[in-house]
Amino acid sequence: MTPYLLIFIITAYIAFIQFKNKRKPSPYFFGLYVFALGLFVGISDMLGGYDRYIYGEVFTGISESVARGEGVLNDTFNMYLLKEPLYGMTNVIIGLLTPNRYAFILIYTLLVYTIYGICFYRYTEKPFFALLVFLGLMFFFTFTYLRQILAVGVIWLALPYYTHRKTWKYLAMVATATQIHNSAVIMAVLYFIPLRKWKFSQIIPVMILLFVMGLYGMGNFMAFAGSLTGVENIKEHADVAEYGFRYEYVVESCLFLYLLYKNYKTVDTDKESLSYLNLYLLFCGILLLFCKSSDGGRIAWYGIMGIIIMLTQFCKSKNAAGLRIFLTIMFFALYFRILYGWGMLLYPYKTFLTNGVREGDRIYPQYEYDEKYADDKLYNLFPEKEEKTDNIPFY
Repeated sequence: MTPYLLIFIITAYIAFIQFKNKRKPSPYFFGLYVFALGLFVGISDMLGGYDRYIYGEVFTGISESVARGEGVLNDTFNMYLLKEPLYGMTNVIIGLLTPNRYAFILIYTLLVYTIYGICFYRYTEKPFFALLVFLGLMFFFTFTYLRQILAVGVIWLALPYYTHRKTWKYLAMVATATQIHNSAVIMAVLYFIPLRKWKFSQIIPVMILLFVMGLYGMGNFMAFAGSLTGVENIKEHADVAEYGFRYEYVVESCLFLYLLYKNYKTVDTDKESLSYLNLYLLFCGILLLFCKSSDGGRIAWYGIMGIIIMLTQFCKSKNAAGLRIFLTIMFFALYFRILYGWGMLLYPYKTFLTNGVREGDRIYPQYEYDEKYADDKLYNLFPEKEEKTDNIPFY
């Protein structure tokens, strides 16, 4: 647990120092820090549980099929990744370099963190505080949900096209993200939200309406949307996503709406500020709309950049010291909640630079598909023809 606590403490310390410095931190220093964070995630030895094994096995199947000359659209690709082909192509491209699952996860994770680092630095004046918010809301999920975290990054890169109303460029980026993870299609809705500073008395009824709609269950709506768009795995996933009432989504949404209400006067009316305001509101609205779905939090990730940008803006004032402290405590609580709740899925921390398996890792005996990795993590670092492996269902 100690390495994770140090990450949060060091990030918070640098963030608070940066508030005292009028200058934006060096892009090289910040970039190196984010790279180190991505390296920490990327070299971890199958931490996060089930998902890494599934992603690893599908990647292995694709890379081995391509090596055997079966082409890009091989059986494994068609079976698991045809509906999200851009994610599938990242598997193919990395697989041409190496069939090793650890190399795949590392390269892929560093790509994601490069995109995130660019967005944090480009959109905020205090990128280390932005990173602190990210740690509290999303960091641990980058160990597991490989498809969606890249799709989120693509959506974040598209924000300037929304701000400047470049319709086709924005929608093209949404379409691109959808080919990585189908859930990104929901961000097409953002473009049709006008850039204006709504009265808060107008915002609350909309949020209440979304909450009421959520109470009636978003699974049926997603099934309907899936049948219209042809994105079948959205529909199929919705069928298993019904979870019951998620009070934590409602609490989180209400808390962020309250923070917005308290600082609403400071929101500027330029295009950029209004676009980030809409993204902030979309995050809150999605949580309320999906309050009966186990995936509501994951769908809301696309809006997290709005939370990050707006809270960072609220905290940059000299009179916002109390808000900075409150938010730091709050995000530490969210960070520690996941860290403690996931337990052995995250610690003891182990990298793939050492062989063997973590003692007490209950996921390993259930989902390990290639026990050679236990003896040598890099045994298949370079491409070579191997016998075809059986795959297990990929979700």
